[in-house]
Amino acid sequence: MINRKYIYLILYSLIFMFLSFFINIKIGKAIKGACSDCHTMHNSQNGTAVVSGLYRALTTGDCIVCHSDSGSPQAPTVVSKIKEPTYIFGAQDDVTAGGNFYWVIQSGGDAKGHNVNGTDATLPDGNINSYTPPGYVQNYGTYGRNHSWDKPLTCAGTYGCHGDPSKEDPFAALSGAHHGNELCNSTVRNCDGSTVAKSYRFLLGIKGTEDPDWELTLSTTDHNGYYAIDADSDSGSPADEASINYLCGECHGQFHYETESNSYASPWLRHPTDYDMNNVKSKEYGQYPNTTLFSGKLGVSNTGDYFAEVPVGNKNGAVLSQVLRGGDDAIVLCISCHRAHATPYDDILRWDYSSCTVGSQNANCGCFACHTSK
Repeated sequence: MINRKYIYLILYSLIFMFLSFFINIKIGKAIKGACSDCHTMHNSQNGTAVVSGLYRALTTGDCIVCHSDSGSPQAPTVVSKIKEPTYIFGAQDDVTAGGNFYWVIQSGGDAKGHNVNGTDATLPDGNINSYTPPGYVQNYGTYGRNHSWDKPLTCAGTYGCHGDPSKEDPFAALSGAHHGNELCNSTVRNCDGSTVAKSYRFLLGIKGTEDPDWELTLSTTDHNGYYAIDADSDSGSPADEASINYLCGECHGQFHYETESNSYASPWLRHPTDYDMNNVKSKEYGQYPNTTLFSGKLGVSNTGDYFAEVPVGNKNGAVLSQVLRGGDDAIVLCISCHRAHATPYDDILRWDYSSCTVGSQNANCGCFACHTSK
C-alpha cells in the first residue's frame, strides 16, 4: 500500500508543474532576463549597497537605470551615457525607434529632444521657460490632461507618455506592465490598447505592432507597425484615439487642430497628419519613397517599398513591406518626420533639415521621400 504522504507529494508536484507551465507561458510574453537586472533582495552585495536610493518593489533604480547603455541587456537603450550613439540617416545604426536622449542631455541640447526629468541630473535645466508642452490643449480626447501643465516632463504618468496618465506617479502609472506585457509582434498582435500592458510600447490606448528589437535592425520587412487612420474630416477632434498620432496630440493637441477655420491654424498651415497618401497617389507622393535617392537604403528597391527611416501608418497597425497598394496603408504620421525621444537634430527631426534644399535633392533629407519632385 502506498503511503499517503507520497500520494500527496505526487499530487503537489503535479499541481506545481501544472501551475509552472502556465506561469511560464505568461512570463514568456513579458520581460525576460535575470531578476537581478531590475531587482535586489537585500540591497547588499559583498558588503556594499547595490543602490544608494530608495526604490519601490525592490527595484534597483528608476527607468533610466535599466534603459541606459549600462543598464539591463534585456531593455532597449534610450539614454546613452558612456559614449555617443551612432546615428546615420538611411543606414543601420545603434539607435532605437524613439531615438536617444544622449543628445538632449548635452550642453545646448534642449532643442534636440524631450527634456524628460530624470534622464540626467541636469534636466530639465533653466533654459526651459515653461513646463507646458508646445501646442498643449486641455482635455484633448479621452487621455488628454484636464489641467494646466505645471510640472516637468516625466517618462510615464500624468506628465509623461508611457503608462496610465490618470496616475501622476510614473512608477504607479507603469506598475505591473513589464511583467504583464502582451506580445505585440507581427505573429501575435495582442496590443488592443485596453490596458497599459496591452498597449503599444506601454502607451495606454495605442495600438500597433512592436518590432522585437525596437528597430535596432531595419529593412522594408523589419520595423514597427504604426496604427493610424485617414481622417475624413477636419473637425479639430482626435481622428482616432488608438493611433500613434493621437499619442502625440495628448500633449501637442493644437498641432492636430483643424487648419482651415480654427484660430490655432493662423498664421500658418501645419503639415498634415492622419492623411493617406493614396488620396494623392497620382501626384508626386505616389512615388514614395523616391527610389532615385533612396534605392539601396534599408532594403528599398522599388516605388512603394516601405522606407523605415520615413515611416507611414496603416489602418491595421501591421508591418507592411509595401505601401500605396490600395488604401489606408500610407498614412502620414507625426513620427514620419520626428522621433519620440531625441536625435542629433533640432525639433527631434529624423534628419538634418538644413540639408533640405528645393531643387537640389539629396539622400540626407527625408522630406524628399514623399516630396519626390521638389
